Amino acid sequence: MVLLMVLAAVIFEHLGWKRTENGPLLVVDEKAFDALGELSEQWNTWSSSCDQVVQLGPEDSVFKVAEENIKAYSPPQSRGAHVASAVRLGDWVLVEVEFAALLPAVVLLKRTDQTISIVPEAVWSGYTSPWKAAPFIRAYISSKAPGMPHELINCFKPQSVSFK
Repeated sequence: MVLLMVLAAVIFEHLGWKRTENGPLLVVDEKAFDALGELSEQWNTWSSSCDQVVQLGPEDSVFKVAEENIKAYSPPQSRGAHVASAVRLGDWVLVEVEFAALLPAVVLLKRTDQTISIVPEAVWSGYTSPWKAAPFIRAYISSKAPGMPHELINCFKPQSVSFK
């Protein structure tokens, strides 16, 4: 019984929860971790079907149009955009991009008629630490673009160093 009490005391000495405006964080030896984000990411990986989501490459015309839109969005800093990943589902495109002089971003674009344009309210820009990037960004963009297909955002997997 004493051993269990000592074990519990040691665990509680090193583990705890910290409440923040963006949600709770697990604290281990004073270092914060997004345990709920990790669980969300595992669930998303297990439960998502990405069969219809298309990974776009630099040779794809939709990739090129999306990249041009992003480079023209907030010049002159945006002109140096480097696309880390781009995925498409139907009329929707989700692009992860890094810049030399701007914070990294995830940008949602939508085709209407014959034009592909940025959905301005659905642009994530910045770092997510200590929160796990993918669930944090997915939640933000989903809240800003309710008409976007869930499969597209659920299949977003950050590729850039900025979100690792």
